[in-house]
Amino acid sequence: MAAGNFGSFSLMEPLSTKKSRRDRNMKESSRVSYMTEVMEPQIWKSFPEDLFEHVLARLPIATIIRFRVVCQQWNNLITSQGFSQHSCVQVSQAIPWFYITFEDNYRVMYDPFEERWYYDPNIFGIPILPVSSAGGLVCFFDFYYRDLYVCNSLTQCFKKLPAGSIKRWGRLGMTVNGIEGYKVLRLDDYNREYEIYDSVTKNWGHLAKVPECINRPGYISYNPVSIDDMLYFMQTRPTGIVSCNTSTGVWTQHLIQAPLYSSNLELAESGGQIMLVGLLTENNVTCVCIWKVQKVTFLLKEVDRRQFSEFRGKSVSLACLGNKGLLLCYLTSNNMYYMVTYNVATRKWVKVCLPHGREPHAENRVLMHGTAFQPCLTAMP
Repeated sequence: MAAGNFGSFSLMEPLSTKKSRRDRNMKESSRVSYMTEVMEPQIWKSFPEDLFEHVLARLPIATIIRFRVVCQQWNNLITSQGFSQHSCVQVSQAIPWFYITFEDNYRVMYDPFEERWYYDPNIFGIPILPVSSAGGLVCFFDFYYRDLYVCNSLTQCFKKLPAGSIKRWGRLGMTVNGIEGYKVLRLDDYNREYEIYDSVTKNWGHLAKVPECINRPGYISYNPVSIDDMLYFMQTRPTGIVSCNTSTGVWTQHLIQAPLYSSNLELAESGGQIMLVGLLTENNVTCVCIWKVQKVTFLLKEVDRRQFSEFRGKSVSLACLGNKGLLLCYLTSNNMYYMVTYNVATRKWVKVCLPHGREPHAENRVLMHGTAFQPCLTAMP
């Protein structure tokens, strides 16, 4: 599919969420206030048409897609190659989306700007799991046939990656290869083998062994974060961060001192900075704590924390997804749950309501797989 052709994608109506009457009334009030604003005809009738393109490119992604139905002229503009390759490319969408698969293979996308969930109809037709993302693309894993797909979840344009040399593998990661493409790493932690797919050459390369200086590669996490051409994995036993340069194939291990009484440690990214997110339990009170990982020393500096008194005295699990300074944290304990986003720049916590019917039960109480991705209409697999 050529860049700019969004004909196969139709953003579905947002899934319903349970919200308080107060929240609904406030939102309705703001909507009425917005709708009563008058656009002065003498101003807008002379608005230069060539500026519409630049204005549209600065709107949230979901809004851009919905504007296709305003009129045929806007639809032609938004789906044009010039709009996708020039205006959209020049404007960076600052807020990431989150792609989540629950235990029962229920797939949804969350737009934190509009605080809306969207159901993904699964264009692959097979059970798939999101495992990594970079540059507006998401890498999916078919756990039946062990195939890999790279997809733009907004435009539903995807590509199946060719078979490589490694047949048994467990860890995956994805980086952006400059402005030209992307790279996907897969690691056989048992045999210490890895290989890297390059979308420019369309081949798997860098088939090699993880160096012996990397202790216990089987204890690195399944959800790495990417910064430029670097992948960073959280590691336990020993506690640390393992990195891989997908351009050079150089691996490095950095030991860190885990905070006392911390657990469920995961990595996130904010402005090119590695963040560490985890639970901190003291006096039967559970906090979600966020640390910044110093670039040279890999020492930890606490950024913020939040208590969750609802989980006092309970065993709590945490799953965290993070990209571009926005984190999505999901806490669960038996049939209790709490989902919240955290903005690193503003230090603001916002509660997230799950789609109606997705409240935790025995079969779907855990956030099984997910990734944070940059919404981009022009990203091509």
